[in-house]
Amino acid sequence: MTFKLYLWSNLSIKKLMRKFMLIWLMFSSLLLTAQTGDVLQQIKSQAQKINSIEAAFVQTKNISFIDEQLISNGKFWFSRPDKMRWEYQSPFFYSIIIDGDNITVIDDKKESRFDAASNAMFGQIKQVIMNMVNGKMFDDPDYHASLKEENNYFVVNFETVNEAMKEYIFSIDLYFTKSGYLMEKIKMNEASGDNTVIEFSNQKINQSLPGHVFKP
Repeated sequence: MTFKLYLWSNLSIKKLMRKFMLIWLMFSSLLLTAQTGDVLQQIKSQAQKINSIEAAFVQTKNISFIDEQLISNGKFWFSRPDKMRWEYQSPFFYSIIIDGDNITVIDDKKESRFDAASNAMFGQIKQVIMNMVNGKMFDDPDYHASLKEENNYFVVNFETVNEAMKEYIFSIDLYFTKSGYLMEKIKMNEASGDNTVIEFSNQKINQSLPGHVFKP
């Protein structure tokens, strides 16, 4: 074999390999996109089947200028379509109750009431919280969703595209179990680098909840 023929042969093989590699990458990308879409659809579908939740939670707040983590715990209740109670029980008492557009905040013994329909900030906060629980966040134009795997979880990252919301939340990570697509952890990331991690336990799904739970 002449040197020119040998060189041409090697170049042809390299071109062929590059073409195969390009095709493989395109095919892999399509498969990954399809798989991501399937998983996100499964998570969304499962979330929409949830009518009520009762759970305990532990919240860990990481602040850059404080060495020690701020840890609190409490209970959480949700009832479709728009009722929720988020209650910190230790080391302090603080409760947020949402019933439609009515928001009640109980700080120790002080009670404050807000109307989400007329208060833009509380309206946005209410919408984010509800959308995380009921699966509507996947359709929220204020967030871009992406998927990754982490140990036993599918992690859906919602990156904020709404500039006004970025002042409060830069992105949100929702951790869903691979076995049943149940959300067990939330991580809220701020633009400053601080974050809040909420881990749920003892979750009771679609069981009847007493009406007084959503009353102050």
